[in-house]
Amino acid sequence: MIRQTVIPQATVYEGIQSLQEFPERKLIRVVVGKTNADGVFLIPQELDNYEIKDESYDELVGMPTNWATDKPSGTYRNQDLWHYIDLQRNANA
Repeated sequence: MIRQTVIPQATVYEGIQSLQEFPERKLIRVVVGKTNADGVFLIPQELDNYEIKDESYDELVGMPTNWATDKPSGTYRNQDLWHYIDLQRNANA
């Protein structure tokens, strides 16, 4: 038996809980968690793990891209990580 329910849209806040960089391996590990509106991590919760590696790593630390034209060359800003997190989420959806 099935039923239909309506779940109202909710605003969710997320923050980068931890970040590990391994330049020699072309790898960045990012742990993301839910926060309140002030950026304080909620407890308890399940954290999501992401890896940015290989070609994605090269793009992240390379020249500015069409999705981040103001990104500095040779490095990245934490806000640039969200692009790769969203790509991975969409690929797994």
